[in-house]
Amino acid sequence: MDEQVLPMSMDTQEKLIDIVVPTHNHLELTITCMQNLYEHTRTPFHLIVVDDSTDGLTHRYFAQLKKEKKNITFIHSNTPYKSGNQFFNIAFQHTQSKFVATVMNSNKVEPDWEIVALHLMERDPKIGIIGFKNIFPDRTIESAGIRIVKFLPTDMGRGQCSHRLSNTYECDAVQWAFCLLRKEAIPVLEEDVYNGFRGWDDIDNCLVMRRNGWNILYCGLGVAFHEPRATRGDNSQKAALENAQNREMFFKRWGMWVDFKKDNPQAQELLPDYPKSAPVMKAPMPSATSPIPERVLVKV
Repeated sequence: MDEQVLPMSMDTQEKLIDIVVPTHNHLELTITCMQNLYEHTRTPFHLIVVDDSTDGLTHRYFAQLKKEKKNITFIHSNTPYKSGNQFFNIAFQHTQSKFVATVMNSNKVEPDWEIVALHLMERDPKIGIIGFKNIFPDRTIESAGIRIVKFLPTDMGRGQCSHRLSNTYECDAVQWAFCLLRKEAIPVLEEDVYNGFRGWDDIDNCLVMRRNGWNILYCGLGVAFHEPRATRGDNSQKAALENAQNREMFFKRWGMWVDFKKDNPQAQELLPDYPKSAPVMKAPMPSATSPIPERVLVKV
């Protein structure tokens, strides 16, 4: 891969958190994302930008921003990235802190989004990842953590008013579009399992972390407005097919395909050669019947 790395010039002792931002064209989203990060992040941070833009504008923008800010590592590839795990693996090689936040360039963080989650991480060494509240532009909740319900990963709080679910609780998974990770808890991220940017890989990553003994939390006091699929989104039939294939791979990897087919007999098997009897991965699966928590499980 033809890759260029422009390292930061900041004193590494000044920062307490790494923030990873993938970018792919759409400079208008990136500029707004950067403005909100620098205005609303109270904790000193090291910004790691992983870019495969072809517009020529993103590279020039960060070349200028690096002159103003001393905490930026900019990584550009002329070869398009193939998956989210690929650019996460590249970014994580350049982290220098105990904690790493992932923020898509289609996110606009709200003030002090990281404060409570960092406090929770420092207090409980068993927490591996904390997901934040993603809000749609219409001010309804996109995701307040993920619960696996009858084999389907379901965004909790979807469509509710944005002021709801502002507590902290355990969940089955979280979106990696906006979360905080403990560096030592990050597993080996497989890059070639799922199709492109069609989902399911971040949920798979979370289940691997659970299998490895790490707790997964959601913290509703970290908030960002998110424009889903604004950067690499695709509404084509090909994208829908790839998403369905990813779903099937996920269920087969975790030993849920047979039960899923029983509940969804209309579901077509798209990958008959992919293992479906013996699961590739093993982990204690979450309960699909436990209710959404109504009380604060972790007091700050």
